[in-house]
Amino acid sequence: MTADALYRPADTVDVSGIQDVAAAAWHAAYDDILGEDVVDEMMDEWYEDDAIVSGVEHTAQDFFVAVVDDEVVGYAHVGPHPPRRVHQLYRLYVHPDHWREGIARNLLAEVEQALYDRDVSAYEAEVFVENERAVAFYESTGFEQVDETETELKGVTAAQYIFQKRL
Repeated sequence: MTADALYRPADTVDVSGIQDVAAAAWHAAYDDILGEDVVDEMMDEWYEDDAIVSGVEHTAQDFFVAVVDDEVVGYAHVGPHPPRRVHQLYRLYVHPDHWREGIARNLLAEVEQALYDRDVSAYEAEVFVENERAVAFYESTGFEQVDETETELKGVTAAQYIFQKRL
């Protein structure tokens, strides 16, 4: 366990750290599922500076970082998901060098406290079926699979579980 990690709301100064964690975590988790080129394209699209700043500054969303020795090592981002009329965990990633240290669980606790403070009673997360590590994590933290769907990213189709957790 990482006892020396600091958990706090993200700030715009964290953008490059969030991007670094995203690139490392996405490549470690998704290269075998989506392919390295698709992961690179998604990083360019979903993690460009303005996209991160928008999430950090959005008043209806909550964005947290885990910091070790002044370096962002993980992050979580949650907010409304209007098509399904629920809140959704948009992002929860930890740098692979810090996997299995409890950082993701602690970030999830930050998210759940923020949702509780917003009077949200349940939220969802979408997880690639082939991402066995993430599936096991969500199941171990009280999420239940409520649906299965497919998504298409840059020409690659992948099955996803939709997990839900009641607070």
